[in-house]
Amino acid sequence: MKKIDRTVEFLDLVTACRSFVAAAGRTVPCLRDRTLSEDEATIVHQNVAKARATLDWIENAVDTGKVDMDDELARMLRGQ
Repeated sequence: MKKIDRTVEFLDLVTACRSFVAAAGRTVPCLRDRTLSEDEATIVHQNVAKARATLDWIENAVDTGKVDMDDELARMLRGQ
């Protein structure tokens, strides 16, 4: 079995992913029987798009070692 090098960066990344999953697991069920307004839904969709793009960036960095953020992702995360 290969030993995992538990660097601070590795632990921070795993913690960030686990925190996101845990927060969503607590929050999404609270939406039961609740209808979000159009503005609320738009904001959630925008943030989900940011999260999805960030997750794709993380996977790409892990798979390829390339950590540079493309211009489109950078603009999205800045809210442009």
